[in-house]
Amino acid sequence: MAEQLIYLEVGDDVAAAIGRLQRASSDEVVMVVPRRALLLQNVINLRMLKRQADLLNKKVSLMTQDEMGRNSASEAGFKILDQLDNDETPAVKPVHLEKTGTTVGSKIRYRKNRPIKADVVSDIDVEPGSLEKTSLDDRGGKWAKVSMGSVVRSAKTAGKLFKLERHHQVLIGFIVLGLLILGSVGFFVIPKAYVAIEVQSEPFSKQFTLVLADTQDVQTAGPNVLTGRFIEVTRENTGEFEATGEENRGEKSEGKITIINHTGSIQGLLVNTRFQSPAGLVFRIKSEILIPPARGGTPGRATVEAVADGGGTKYNISAPMKLTIPGLGDAGVDMVYGEVNGSFKGGTDDITKIVSEEDIEKAKIEAATNVFVSAEAELSRELKRGEKLIPELIQNDVIDTMPSASAGAKRDKFEVRVQSRSWTILIDDEDLKKAISNSAMFGLPEGQQVTDNTIDNASIEVIESNFLNHRINLLIKLEGRVGPSINKQEIASILANQDIESASGTLDSMEEITTSSIEIWPTFLTRIPLLYNNIRIQVIYLGE
Repeated sequence: MAEQLIYLEVGDDVAAAIGRLQRASSDEVVMVVPRRALLLQNVINLRMLKRQADLLNKKVSLMTQDEMGRNSASEAGFKILDQLDNDETPAVKPVHLEKTGTTVGSKIRYRKNRPIKADVVSDIDVEPGSLEKTSLDDRGGKWAKVSMGSVVRSAKTAGKLFKLERHHQVLIGFIVLGLLILGSVGFFVIPKAYVAIEVQSEPFSKQFTLVLADTQDVQTAGPNVLTGRFIEVTRENTGEFEATGEENRGEKSEGKITIINHTGSIQGLLVNTRFQSPAGLVFRIKSEILIPPARGGTPGRATVEAVADGGGTKYNISAPMKLTIPGLGDAGVDMVYGEVNGSFKGGTDDITKIVSEEDIEKAKIEAATNVFVSAEAELSRELKRGEKLIPELIQNDVIDTMPSASAGAKRDKFEVRVQSRSWTILIDDEDLKKAISNSAMFGLPEGQQVTDNTIDNASIEVIESNFLNHRINLLIKLEGRVGPSINKQEIASILANQDIESASGTLDSMEEITTSSIEIWPTFLTRIPLLYNNIRIQVIYLGE
């Protein structure tokens, strides 16, 4: 069976090519693909087409002048043809084409003895008038080879090209119009004016209180009250900590203590009375004892057996060593005391790690600190559109702390569970600055204002917070400058569209302004921009 030719268009994708291939009646197909065709843009498309051809048991060859497409087709496994062979080109008699709309790859209707219209055939290697003379070669009346650049297009296709040209004209018109609009907008928007104004200022300091309250609290009102939405998060966190306390559970040292009495009366001591060494070691007497009074300048003496208060070799002490009685206070330290009689012996070491009171207190603080670290992130998740969280206003409360072991417990590690809550009043940062500014300006002379830097650098300190009432009391401290009140928007509207000389004169005529300068961009402009929003005014308070 002879090869069947399929002509593809530039916009035909792989799906269109497969559809044409499925409808082909011949098992041998030559696909003619124009340059820059969509099918040739991706080797994956060609591989899909090749796979489908194999499934249909069709032998497909590709003919194209697209060099990249030829390489991709070859990589996909297609046979590449430079041109149709003479013996594969169907022999037909010279015909004329009917002026009916055709598309590449569709069937062409032939009619004899009809003239060919010049606008129907293009890119042919021969002139339309000599088509019959050159269409047959000298080797048996077959059609001569036609180059890949030859394309038959209908009057309908020519009409599309005409419409495309009109589309380009419309597009160019829109581009020109857009440039004109951009130029007009740029004339008003691009020019900028920068005006620097210097005014005198004086030192200023003030402190006052502000109250942040919940918007749900209808009873809260006042000039120094700022309301916002109350939010809170509660959480529970458990942390593990190392026990650092030690207890020596070795044998206790035993010995004798001679008690010295410098008073004029008999002194009696109860069992377990404590005696303490200069190093802080404690010993307890095993029995009650009476110590005779001093006579003739000689103190009374009595000896009693004693035992160390704890285990360990550190209690193995020897004479001479003075032991005081803590229970007698500072006045009795030198009146009644003990001395080591001989030495204390028998103390051994058996050190065990325990949970100390210091361990528990330190763990509570650290656990609470750890749980508050995530407070800002958790509260941020509660924000609604337009709300802002001020970290300095977050209040953290510890509800309860529960250690897993008590002081003295024999543990290497222990846990502390912390229940806490974090809460705050959500207010807008600009609203806070406005409230500070209003309170700061209260009592100032008319025409004076606190500088913006003074407000921005205000010290804000939480002095009291009440979770039950949902209130936070703030102490505001201001240290800065105060100077003439300058209305930037009013000055900008006055300067708009003035030339530089007139604008400078206008600024010089204002008593509150010490000096001023004007810069315009682009620099070749000589007038202030017409739109006062394009005028940037900077007020510099001297001494700030």
